[in-house]
Amino acid sequence: MWFRALFIAVSLAWPFAVRSLEAAPFAVRMFGISLSTGLNNQLFTIFIVKEYEGKVIQADPITREQFVLQAQGIVASPANPAKENLFRKYEVKMCLPEGPDTTGRYVADCPVFDDLWKIRFWEYPFRLQEGQHPGKGWAEKREAPSPRQLLLLTEYGILHLNDIARGENAFRLLRDVGDSAWVDNYRKGY
Repeated sequence: MWFRALFIAVSLAWPFAVRSLEAAPFAVRMFGISLSTGLNNQLFTIFIVKEYEGKVIQADPITREQFVLQAQGIVASPANPAKENLFRKYEVKMCLPEGPDTTGRYVADCPVFDDLWKIRFWEYPFRLQEGQHPGKGWAEKREAPSPRQLLLLTEYGILHLNDIARGENAFRLLRDVGDSAWVDNYRKGY
């Protein structure tokens, strides 16, 4: 009889005991990019995102310059604690130094950021000084990307224009913006 009572008690307590042995999940920090206007009149915003169970619980904006240094591992970052060159890891060619031997070399800026606005806009949205010509945007509609283009952006976690491409998706977006075949598909579709 006492054995049966012990068995029932253990059976009822087991789910609670197992749950307490499992490690509690931690929030993860990563880089993120949004196509929304951000710091210093940039036509995009870069964040250090804190994600918990797949949801953004905090997004702290950083400058383009801070991102370039942190993503290369030159400056410490909670989004890159291993200090690895994430541009090299995710093959963002426009953010890598040129030349045959680039080991140990870094870049001060990434020209791919100068093209990010083109994803969202048909024309450059700010008034230009005389002589400036940033080119045409890639959006099919004057005010925003078309539904077809928004569908392409879902591959990066961007379901709405204010969404943030996070982690690997942010670096894939930067890589693809520098790829002429991707740009051609985004602009014209196949």
